[in-house]
Parts: sequence; structure tokens; C-alpha cells
Amino acid sequence: MDESTDINDNAQLVLFIKGVDENFEITEELACMCSLKGTTKGCDIFREFQEGLLTVKVPITNICNITTDGAPNMTGKKSGFLGLFNQNYPGNNVVFLHCVIHQDALCKSALNMKPVLDAVAKLVNTIRSRGLTHRQFRDFLQSVQSEYFDVLYYTKVRWLSAGCVFERVWQLKDDIVSFHEKQCSAECEMLEDTEWLSDFAFFTDLLCHMNNLNVKMQGKNQFIDDIWAHL
Repeated sequence: MDESTDINDNAQLVLFIKGVDENFEITEELACMCSLKGTTKGCDIFREFQEGLLTVKVPITNICNITTDGAPNMTGKKSGFLGLFNQNYPGNNVVFLHCVIHQDALCKSALNMKPVLDAVAKLVNTIRSRGLTHRQFRDFLQSVQSEYFDVLYYTKVRWLSAGCVFERVWQLKDDIVSFHEKQCSAECEMLEDTEWLSDFAFFTDLLCHMNNLNVKMQGKNQFIDDIWAHL
């Protein structure tokens, strides 16, 4: 179960169900997705969780494990989802787990990525947010027979999305410089700064590695020892 926001800043709660039959065959499918109106407190999540189980007709007694993210509204022992679940279903044998990728995501806060991230996001937004500039940029990439025909938007919903944005800008950096020189624009001066480019290259490699790890963690039919092996 996971709660996040979509590109329109609407909170969404997604509930997946994984089951194992007598032959140890694993089945996993999306049970439901609910929009959280207003707040995303533990009580809101617990309410939608209960309604979701009623919709798919899964009794609480059939649940042996619930896996969530590590946010307080999920793991809080009093007002979080975990606490409310135990209060409403005392004596249950459900094992609670929360995701194990957060320790790797700490690299974002441990490293000073903000100056580079802000500069790349501003550059991308400058190109994509102006209709005429965006069309001219795509036409320019086609005229020089570039491998890619556009840059990618950066979204703060999940910071790992920055990896795809960084990689695309890195691959197009020479074309971006040429385009802005043609436009007599100084928007991409940092792409000619060797010291800044060193930081940019490092963070691009790091974020691409994190993206690859994230994909491996999402593979189907993985047991906990498989996930830890990726880490």
C-alpha cells in the first residue's frame, strides 16, 4: 500500500494484493486506487483502506502482512495507519513492513544536489514552458538529427525522476548549447562551465544508478532476500 501525489498534486492511495496458494504460486494485482480528499492523515488512509477491502471482498483474517512506506501517517503507532489498524483489530497477527529503499534515497539529502538540480530544472522549464521556444528547440533537434527530440519535464512528486531528466539533458547538452547560441541566449552558460559539468556528470551517474536500483526493486515475484541482494 502506498500514498503519493500525482502530477496534479492530488493524493492517491494505491492498494496492491499479493497472495500465495497451496502450490506456492504468487499472484499480485492492483486491488484499488482511491483519491484522498483534503488531508492524508493516518485516519484518512485507514478509512480508504477499509473501504478498499470491502470493495474487493477481502476479510481482515486473510491478511498476514501489510507493507507501506515509512511515512509517519503510515507507521505511526498512535494516529498512523499502523496504530489505527491495531486499535481496530486487536489481537491480529498481521506483520507490518515498510519499504527498504529510503536508506538509499538519503543520498539526496546527504549530497548538495540543490544548485545543480535547480539549474537543470530551470533550463528544462525555460525550454518547455515557452511554446515558441519549445517548438523551435524540437525542430532544431530534428534538423541536426539528434538521437532525442525533446527534453523531459522534472517533477517533484518523486525525486528519482530527476535521473531521467539529468540523463536526457546530459545527452543533449551540446545540442542545447548550440540552440541557445543560435537564439543568442545565455540561459545555458553553466553547460560550458567545466567545474559545474563535473558535478552534473557525477549526479547524473548517481541518479541513473538509483533509477536502475528502483526498477530492480519493483520487479514482480521477489522475496525479501532478493530485494536485499539488490541493495
